[in-house]
Order: sequence, then structure tokens, then C-alpha cells
Amino acid sequence: MDLEQMLARQKAILDAAKAAQRDLTEQEQREFDDLQRSIEVLRIPGKPSEKTADADEIARKAMEGERQRTMDITDLCRSFDYDPQEYIKAGNSMDEVRALILEKQLKEKKPLSVGIVKDEGDKLREAARDGLALRIGLELEKPAPGAKELRSMSLKEIAKECLRIEGVPNASRLSEDEILRQYLTPTSLFAGIMDQTARTVFEKAYTDAQTTYQLWTKRGTLKDFRPTKTYQVGTAGELLLVPQNGELKHDMVNAEEGPQRQLLTFGRQFSMSRQAFINDDVDFIATIPALYAQSARLGINRLVYQTLAKNPAIWDGKLLFSADHANISSVASAPNVEAVSDMRMKMKNQKAAGGEVKLNIPAKFMLVPTALETKAGQFIGSPVDPAQTNPNIKNPFYNSLTIISDAELDDATANGAKEWYISSDQLRAPIQVDYLNGVDMPTIVMKQPPAGQLGYLWDIYIDYGVTVVDFKTVVKNNGQ
Repeated sequence: MDLEQMLARQKAILDAAKAAQRDLTEQEQREFDDLQRSIEVLRIPGKPSEKTADADEIARKAMEGERQRTMDITDLCRSFDYDPQEYIKAGNSMDEVRALILEKQLKEKKPLSVGIVKDEGDKLREAARDGLALRIGLELEKPAPGAKELRSMSLKEIAKECLRIEGVPNASRLSEDEILRQYLTPTSLFAGIMDQTARTVFEKAYTDAQTTYQLWTKRGTLKDFRPTKTYQVGTAGELLLVPQNGELKHDMVNAEEGPQRQLLTFGRQFSMSRQAFINDDVDFIATIPALYAQSARLGINRLVYQTLAKNPAIWDGKLLFSADHANISSVASAPNVEAVSDMRMKMKNQKAAGGEVKLNIPAKFMLVPTALETKAGQFIGSPVDPAQTNPNIKNPFYNSLTIISDAELDDATANGAKEWYISSDQLRAPIQVDYLNGVDMPTIVMKQPPAGQLGYLWDIYIDYGVTVVDFKTVVKNNGQ
């Protein structure tokens, strides 16, 4: 490249930037400077051979750089189906071209919203699951699309539709037994529909089960099945008068070893038979999982009240309700002013562990068998004392306690007496129900049936523990 060509190239670089109303790019500036150095070398007086050699080398390097830039831009633009000539003529560097192409991609090809595209099997599974739920009488706020159309289909018809989607030839011609054999694995589409429907029924029935333990007991969590020790923390030492220039005396908080909490596993297994499938027995799905769900929660309820009523020995070796614990009412009767007054006094006079400080524990709940529910309601709900003939004598316990009545306490009688209890709030409840990692919903899992058994099989299990955690926050009345 001679002097005239170099000057022309410099002018072209400047004109391109001026036309675009911008400064020179990094690549343009570098090329312009290289040209300028070559021009200056040519203009320096000296030996002609030296001038020519230096100029040729500089020119050669400038041409190689430009050739490489052109090739790189061309390759990049072709990858995105863009014309490289506009960038080459404009003198853009590779970094600039990358940025411009990225900007074009964002404008012209906006990314789709992130999500999961459901295939035909997913849509059928959701529609058939909700259709079965509607058919057995469950109320769904937003049924899946197509659920109302599928609610009239039999189990066999749904199974055939699943087979068709899964590519099984001649699915419509298969017999009930042939269809059943196709779906004896929990991973199949139809088995998934049955499993999800059973799970929906199960979870709703568990939530709706008529239990009362959750209204007054404490809820806890344990991370594994190992026994876990707890401690009864007492009060700190009384603050002492400090004389002038005197020293503070060291003290330690009183604490006693308390109950040991532990989880146990409770479970059952049930199956849907071949006959139930052939007979299109959707009532099975509507009732059997629900019955086991109710059984699971009623089992917790029963264990809680049995723990209370059977008066077990607790961590200190003494009975839960005993003279040593000062939590048995001195007034054995049905709920009345005198009995509740005595029980409230006993609860408030309980002392902190290892100390003499009285805890003043408030009474919150009245736990009664159904045999005393009406009488307890009349007593607590009356502004005047029901036991007095004088209507001016007020009932000091009017609406002061929450009555919880449970049939499990009806069996806990001694010599025909109706026992009942006064308990504190849930934070200080005498009984705690722990769950594994806080999961209080039983697990229901469809399993592969054993060899020789036709049908569908489910396991149900839940991990929980019921523990007496405090004897000071409950008082028992032996009734009359």
C-alpha cells in the first residue's frame, strides 16, 4: 500500500464515522493509528531501502488485521443469518458486532415465557383425575379443562383412552383383564390417575375428620425417631439487694429433667380389587381412602385422650394426676362455681421447677365428655350462677372458658363418675403431639402389587408421638 492509498483509507475511516455521527471505534482508531505510523515512516528522510522495508511491513500487518476482522465478522453474522457487509463497511470491531447482534436478537426474537409444556398424557391425567373427583361427589373450585366431559366415563373407558395415548395398538378391543394387566404398575398413566384421585379424597377426608385434640394440645416436630429429652425450666433466682460497694452474687437458672419425646409409625395397607375395577366401582375411590384418612386422624385423637384419661406415670415416676402434683380437684362434682374455682386456684398455685415462685397459670379450656357437654355449656354460658335460686348472684366464670367436648372421654369413667379437666392455653398445653419434620398429613403411596394379586395397592402411614409434657397446666375433676 503506497502513501496515496494509506491516506485514502484514513479518509474513508473518518468519513464512515462522520456519516454515522459517532466517534471512531476501537478497531477503527487502531487501524487509523497504524496507517499514520506507516505514513510517517515514508515521510522520514533516509535511505530509500530502509523506508520501503519498514513501510511494507507495516502495511502487511495492517492488511492481515483487516482481513481477519472481515472473516470473523462474516462468520459471526452468518451464524445468525445477518448481512456482514454493513458492519465491515462501518469498520465495527468484533466486540461491537457481538453487542449489536445480541441487541437485535432481543428485539426480533423475544424469549418465550418460561414454563412447562404439558403433553397429551398430562392433560388427560389432570382431566380424568378431576372428572373422577366430580363423579364421586367432591367439590372442586377449578376443575381441569375437560374434567366435566370425562366425569361420565367409566374406569374402563378412561383406561382405554390412556392406552391409546400411550400408543398401545387396538386398545379399544382389549378386555377388562387385559386392560388391568397393562396397568399393574404405579408408573402407568391410568394408575397415576387412580392414585391422584385416591390422594385427593384421602387428604380432604383427613382434614375434615371430626377431632378435637388439635384445639388444645401443643404441636411439635422431631427430626428423627430417636428419643429426645426435654427439660422443665424453672425461674431465675430472686434479685438480691446489693449494698453500697457490694458485689453481685452468682446464680443459675433452675431446671429439671423433663419428658422424653419420641415418634412412632402408624400405618395400614389397602387395595382395590380386580372385581372393583371391572364393576366400575367408583364408590371404592370415594369411600375407602376417606375411611382410612379418618381412621388415621381419629387414631391421634384417641391416643391423646387415652393419655389424659388413663393417668399414666410420667417422667418423674409419679402419676400424671396425683396429690404430689397437686392437680386433682378437692371438689368432685359436675362443672360448677365451687369446682372450677378450686381447680383454677390449684393451677395458679403451681410453682416453678426447683423454686418457690408461683406460676399463676391461667385456665383456658374445659375438657369434658359428651355426657357433660350440655351441663358445662349451661354453666359457662349463664351470666348468673345456675346453682343459685337468687338471680342476682353472678357467675364469675361466665364465658371465661372454652368448652371442648369429645366422645373419647365418655369411656374414661371411674365408678360411673364423669371426669373432666381444666387446661391452660396451647402454648402451655399438658400434652404435645409431635410429627416427623412437622408433617401432620399421612403419606399415601401406590405400590406394585405382589405376584399373584390383581388390582391396585396403597400404603398409608404417619409418624407421630403423643407425650405428656407438663402436669402443672392441667387439673382433673373426678366428677360425681
